[in-house]
Amino acid sequence: MKAYSQLRKLKLMRALYSGTLAAIVIFLGTYFTGRLGPYEAQTNIQEMRPSLRFICSSTLTATSTILALLLTLLSFSGSTERNIKAEHFDRVKWIARLSTLAFAAAIVLLLFLNLPLKNTEVKLDGFYRWSYYGLLVYGSLLGGLMISVVLMLYRAAKAIILIYHPNRDANFLFRSEQEKKQVEDEKKQREQQP
Repeated sequence: MKAYSQLRKLKLMRALYSGTLAAIVIFLGTYFTGRLGPYEAQTNIQEMRPSLRFICSSTLTATSTILALLLTLLSFSGSTERNIKAEHFDRVKWIARLSTLAFAAAIVLLLFLNLPLKNTEVKLDGFYRWSYYGLLVYGSLLGGLMISVVLMLYRAAKAIILIYHPNRDANFLFRSEQEKKQVEDEKKQREQQP
């Protein structure tokens, strides 16, 4: 519940809803092509493996690049003369978390795709059907997660652009003197507690 309230406070729920909607659309677009028997599922898995490998590779590249660029974003954030509100850094933290989740999910999917399904001696008819739909759901969720991360990254980059834009007012992004004093008082109280 704490994570939900923090995401809502940071106005990141719209990005998550957009990613969820994209995942549903991706899945339903593929699901409504028709029901599959075991043979068709095995054939479709073989046909979609190269595409899923490409999606995994793209996700790995994108998320590692996003994580590296977050360091640049943080250096820009830290180089301002005024103190930026904590919400900006919390937003960056959520982007990093979800990027890391997408990175790990892409690696797991890539490892699953390398299983030699065709060379097995065991009859896996039911397995192919479940694997096919599982791969559809997994790929859809991965695509939706990446869309959410990109939308969150856009919001964070937009804030930094506002800070450095000469004709825009970005005072809402900075802490007031009263907020600075309140944060310092809270730090002192935490340090004094045993």
